[in-house]
Amino acid sequence: MATVDFPRDLQQRFESAIVNGRIPSGFRAAAEKFAADFGASLADMRRVLESAHRKGLVQPAGDEFEILAPLNPSVESLFQHTSRAGLAPSSSIRRVVVEPAVEHVAQRLQIDVGSPVYRLERTRIVNEEVIANQVNFIPYEVCPGLEDDDMTHHSFQRLLEGKYHAIVADVREEVALQAAGAEDQAILGLQPNSPVLVVQRLSLSRTGQPLVWADIHIRPDRYHYVASLWPQAAHLLNRAQNH
Repeated sequence: MATVDFPRDLQQRFESAIVNGRIPSGFRAAAEKFAADFGASLADMRRVLESAHRKGLVQPAGDEFEILAPLNPSVESLFQHTSRAGLAPSSSIRRVVVEPAVEHVAQRLQIDVGSPVYRLERTRIVNEEVIANQVNFIPYEVCPGLEDDDMTHHSFQRLLEGKYHAIVADVREEVALQAAGAEDQAILGLQPNSPVLVVQRLSLSRTGQPLVWADIHIRPDRYHYVASLWPQAAHLLNRAQNH
């Protein structure tokens, strides 16, 4: 696992002060003021403020940063949706690594090329049936320490929102059908030249900043799950089958 120089302790103290109300919503101050209050260098404080803006905890206001009121989670995660439907979701975590963002990942997450990102590779399972090969890309500063968390039987989104204070406020999805590559064939048990359903899901904070980009490759023959979890993708499958 690559080592990233990031002020995690300062981030935790600052975010806890916001979430616990020690810094009231509506309070404004310059980075220099926050740095002095938290006994931090200005450079470290700026990095933490930038990450807090990405997470939707603060909003730039001229030369200052305004503390935003805590936001309750409102976007249901796929894990929660399947659980509420009486299904049994789980994930097999294949790999969690920190790597430099390549161009297409950086573009999706609105970060600089080469910035550290988590690459979280999972096999998604519902009722003991493999349904998806999923890779999440997350800016490192959103969830430093992710590699130590248990995501096998717990919602990744709720982990972000509960432990890391990164509340998902909006989700944008793009869907497509494409030929399954070698990895999808191996993980999803597909035959060569079989189609795979691709959902690219971008999760945003309330400040409009990307939190997670998920590249999800789904077995199209698991239609009963697809229709429930990804309705837009189910419509695409229906159109493809009718042509």
